[in-house]
Amino acid sequence: MKIKRDDQVQVQPSGMRNNRPLLVVIILLLLVIIWLLVKPPVPLLPKPPLHGEPPKRGYVRKQRVITGVVTGYKSNPHLDINALELETKTAGKVTIDFRPHTAAAVTRLGAPGQLVTVTYSLNPNDEVVGYQLMAIKNDNTGVSQVLEDLPPPPDVPNHQTVNFKLEKPTLITDQYGGIVALRQNKLLFHFKPGLVDDISMLIKESSRFDLVAVRRPDDQGFINADHDQVYIVLSITIDNKTFLVR
Repeated sequence: MKIKRDDQVQVQPSGMRNNRPLLVVIILLLLVIIWLLVKPPVPLLPKPPLHGEPPKRGYVRKQRVITGVVTGYKSNPHLDINALELETKTAGKVTIDFRPHTAAAVTRLGAPGQLVTVTYSLNPNDEVVGYQLMAIKNDNTGVSQVLEDLPPPPDVPNHQTVNFKLEKPTLITDQYGGIVALRQNKLLFHFKPGLVDDISMLIKESSRFDLVAVRRPDDQGFINADHDQVYIVLSITIDNKTFLVR
């Protein structure tokens, strides 16, 4: 009679033990293949631009041409002429802005009553809806001027400073109530926009001012609407306190 022993151990064939490393390798290869299929492709580098190719501009202004008779000019809060008024047959009365330092050239070609042809574009400033003058031609003489050919003058003229003492000058303000200039005796003292906002209340409450300023030359192209002499203010002293404003 044979007795079955519980402690007998079943022995696996040696071939199955030898296949384990191969199975591991196959599984790893499958995982690598799946990862390569799922992995997003590496983006290609952009091609270098061709030599001489002009850069693309994000904003292209559309140019328009119109002919009309000059009826007048307008000025900005600093009293510098910066807009042309035309009476046209196709669009009626049109107002076209231009940079203040080009006023001398524009008014020379477009005196009131003259017939002119102007090139203009939509104003790039998002805060203002209007037109921007690019070129003007006098139809009687044929003389024209491209405004981009007139570079802006330096921010502060390279001239000797002058000291002034003002008493109860006229305050010149913009449409928002900000102070842009002081005026007295045909002299206009120009503040750069935004540089006196912090002391605007102090200026409005005071009546005496000591100024250090520089004369703006007449040959820079600006035209003051009242034909005042314009000075660029560098500093202002109020109640023995001096504030640099340029």
